Amino acid sequence: MHPFPFESLLTWFDIHGRHTLPWRAYFHLSDKDLSYRVWLSEILLQQTQVDRVTGYYENILKRFPTIESLASASYEEFFPYYQWLGYYSRARNMLATATIVTKEYGWVFPKNTEHLDRLPGVGPYTRAAIQAFVYDIPVLSFDTNLEKVFSRYYYGTRFHKLAKHEKTQIEKDFQTTGLSGRSINAAFMDFGSLVSLNNTPVRTSPWEHHPVFDMSTYPLSGCKWFETRGIQEISEKKQKHIFPTKDAQILVTLHQNHTLYYSSDTKVYLPFLLPPTEGDIRHSVQSYFRGQYGLEVSVRPPHAKYFQDDQPFVACNAQIQNWNNIFPVYPKNDRWMHEGKILA
Repeated sequence: MHPFPFESLLTWFDIHGRHTLPWRAYFHLSDKDLSYRVWLSEILLQQTQVDRVTGYYENILKRFPTIESLASASYEEFFPYYQWLGYYSRARNMLATATIVTKEYGWVFPKNTEHLDRLPGVGPYTRAAIQAFVYDIPVLSFDTNLEKVFSRYYYGTRFHKLAKHEKTQIEKDFQTTGLSGRSINAAFMDFGSLVSLNNTPVRTSPWEHHPVFDMSTYPLSGCKWFETRGIQEISEKKQKHIFPTKDAQILVTLHQNHTLYYSSDTKVYLPFLLPPTEGDIRHSVQSYFRGQYGLEVSVRPPHAKYFQDDQPFVACNAQIQNWNNIFPVYPKNDRWMHEGKILA
């Protein structure tokens, strides 16, 4: 077997890829302008859907067309162009990174891994995306889409979590091919988003009625998930315990940059306890604090689900954004924090 059996995705990408995405239309630009656009798109796309990001991306570019214009903006000037995307610490990191790149790197994002890792909000995924899409360096930007494609190919299920050494080996195999880092990452991302979906149904026949499992057109021959028609993945999904999220009370840790924590009780630290919701938990938490206290908060996805005395709970973190705090304040204290979760 070829050590990197994914080259056929490039042909698929040429025909079916999302070539009209606005952040893929600038590869003719200078490193300065290209790196700004790639970084901006990758930061905005973190845990946010493509169709939601596009409008924000274009509006930010109209108002802040260069990285130096963004670096010179205050948070108050930038915030209206970012508002409602959530993860507001991400907005502050964007301004901080723009300032560093402007002052220390001459308005151009560096290629070097060590230098990229110094930038606020730039983790391993974003660093590799900048290296691949801006400089065409042969690295793989491992996000959930890439990992899903690899896990399905080699193990037949997206539920297999790739170990660090497996990712390292896959990237080494890729680097022996001489393929473009820019093209292969784009192909993986689009294939994972458009074809290798999480909710792909399995059909045993007729194949031609389902292009995802069409043996004549599926671009990855030898894919274990494809060859087994996803049976292993479906079996694992059925075995997963279904947590009654809609019946769960919502435990909210309200904080400021995880240094100060706000209590729902005036005498002792207690997180906020909200009733179950039929809708989206994050939106429900935002609506609660906005309606009850006039506070804007950014809410992370739930980080814990558990039972206590047979009652289901979900736990999430929320950060105050307009700083109009009216609650008792507690500093971080290991006595009532354990493994990143605040205990009531």
